[in-house]
Amino acid sequence: MKQLVTTGINGLDSLLNGGIPKGNGIIVEGAPGTGKTTMGIQFLYHGALNGENGLYLSFQEFPDQIYSDMSNFGFNIKELEKQKLLKIVLLSPEVLLEEMFIPSGLFEELVEEYGCKRIVIDSLSIFKHLEEDVHKLRKLIYSFKNILGKYRLTSLIISERYTNNQELPFEHFIFDGLIQLNYREKFDEYKERTLEILKMRGTKIEEGEHTYRLTDEGVYILPSYRTLHIQRSISQHISTGNKVIDENLDGGLQQGLIYLIETDSTSMYKYIVSSFVSQLMKKSQNFTYLLPSMITIPEIKALLEQFGINLEKYLFEHKSVFIEQFERTPPTFLNGYVHSVSHLNNTDYRSFVLNDLGKLVRENSKTDWFTIYNINSVIDKRGKSFVLDLYPELVALQKELNMSAFVVANIDKLDNDVIALLQHKANAIIKTWRNNKYQYLQVMKSQSGIFSQPYIVESVDAPPFFRLI
Repeated sequence: MKQLVTTGINGLDSLLNGGIPKGNGIIVEGAPGTGKTTMGIQFLYHGALNGENGLYLSFQEFPDQIYSDMSNFGFNIKELEKQKLLKIVLLSPEVLLEEMFIPSGLFEELVEEYGCKRIVIDSLSIFKHLEEDVHKLRKLIYSFKNILGKYRLTSLIISERYTNNQELPFEHFIFDGLIQLNYREKFDEYKERTLEILKMRGTKIEEGEHTYRLTDEGVYILPSYRTLHIQRSISQHISTGNKVIDENLDGGLQQGLIYLIETDSTSMYKYIVSSFVSQLMKKSQNFTYLLPSMITIPEIKALLEQFGINLEKYLFEHKSVFIEQFERTPPTFLNGYVHSVSHLNNTDYRSFVLNDLGKLVRENSKTDWFTIYNINSVIDKRGKSFVLDLYPELVALQKELNMSAFVVANIDKLDNDVIALLQHKANAIIKTWRNNKYQYLQVMKSQSGIFSQPYIVESVDAPPFFRLI
């Protein structure tokens, strides 16, 4: 595995899982004004301060202009040049190409004199004006890339990008990485800068677009999954059964939180919820389970058996109950563990949930509790107005009793006011949905503010019976 070179650009190393693989050549592509030059200088400046001297080769801008522009970010380039840690050079692309291929030429002299480990070349786009023949141009760029590799330079190659260019440039294929800087329309006339890493050989990348700003410290990237991120201890967390979800939920499930599981009408979520539930049951937690119409107790029993839980034995040893909303006869082994509420009117149902269940949990408070319910089933049975009125009280009771809650909601069939209430009261939101032939899962909210990338849900043969890719 290649050694990783830190860029010094706030947020970028996180997206690169540590940095750029040493010796890689990276295209930094963007329209004028997106901050390509600033990013390049920032990369060199950080290297120079950390034992990796650098060289900036410009085909257009004079060094004095770069000194002046970069001083706005606190980069004292002249001082580093005095110490021979960094060098800004203006030369023509014709001279660079000629000298690069000459042994002991100017390029080799600069690299050796300054002991360069990093280089920024601004810009590759000018090469395209030197050679009209496409085949010769490709050979030129390929040779140029090989020379950079010969000297083992970690390189940022700046390239102009125009939105009307539909052809995929040749350099995208031959260089080791591609970082695109873009403008996006946002909030009417406001344009937001976004960065996307499309390619990086030798390291894992965080995919998707990420907002960045030009601050007084230079380019500052805000990874989309880490806004308002707060570091938390994971010592009191219980695994969900899936490492990826654990990482995005600050280490796993935390007692006393409300977990909203958002689904659509076609996604399969039962194994996801069953994984969470089985992990808590293995910690001997008690539960209340409000049964929805689409699943029966025998089906729940079969699901839990796949996770190594014997439901009949578990109920015998724990103070757990199922709540039956519909007129269904429970299995005989569940006598005493099922409370039927199908005959209750809304007033009595409210009393049962807030008083009777509350009393059960208080009397057995030495053991942690969790609850599971499908909000769509409650609305279908009791009405939307009833749920909008009851839900805040129910959440307050769960918080008082320090109960964890898994609230399953098919948002395709819920009105916006219900969705808004559920999302507002949730401590964490896990969304799963199907698009074409694939199912996806994304952590939309967590205690520390993590907003994950969308993962593809793949079925596997062993618990938890799904993998996130």
